[in-house]
Amino acid sequence: MKKYITIFIILLICIIAIISNFVDDRLDGKTIAFLGDSLIQGHGNDSKSFEYYFSESLPNSKIINNSRSGCTITDNTGTDDIVLINQAKNLKGNPDIIVFNGGANDIISYGLGFIDNSLKKEIGVVDENPNAISDQNTVIGDLEEVIVELQNRFPEAKLCYLQMFLIDDETIDVITLDGSVKPEMKERRDKLEEQIKVLCKKRNVNYIDVADKFEGKGTIYRQNDGIHLKEEGYQLISHYILEKLEEIV
Repeated sequence: MKKYITIFIILLICIIAIISNFVDDRLDGKTIAFLGDSLIQGHGNDSKSFEYYFSESLPNSKIINNSRSGCTITDNTGTDDIVLINQAKNLKGNPDIIVFNGGANDIISYGLGFIDNSLKKEIGVVDENPNAISDQNTVIGDLEEVIVELQNRFPEAKLCYLQMFLIDDETIDVITLDGSVKPEMKERRDKLEEQIKVLCKKRNVNYIDVADKFEGKGTIYRQNDGIHLKEEGYQLISHYILEKLEEIV
């Protein structure tokens, strides 16, 4: 009897190993591109951010990082790759998967005085017409333009939006000295998150929700500024995103 149990355990281990290798093979060899802001770029942790952990897990894959610290969705904050649409237009190669984020700087920049408040765009509402792009005078309209640009240029690529996961109430309260603007910042964040989910559904973009991975974790995974990740944070989120991408491809 013990002999059969041992054989069964060995077979079970082999099956698990085969399944595990199959899952890994789904992503290994793929070209994965990143677009977005400082969280994608790895601000304060460039050597061990997404690129490091993705390359470690997928040694045969090509990782492209077109992100830039300070990036916004809105097109009124600058030129070059600090605007998300330009990162999309300048993306080279033939990516199989494109992971992008955006929105955090559109929420906090005005409240922190980094961008003139007179340039602030409304969050906006997604136009439900599948053939129309939402109002270009809104943040959500600018994001939809980015998605359409990527889908037109890379029709075979899987698009994945990474949620604004560190702009929680605690973060806004800590980084914003002017208490009078905090309610508006939180309101704008909530509306943007809500509309981004609607937009992702409309445009068939995968929405990666990672908020619960950091909720209530304080500075365990965050740098002292509260809005950027430590090495431990990138390690945590990279492996989680890899799991989600394995489900998508």
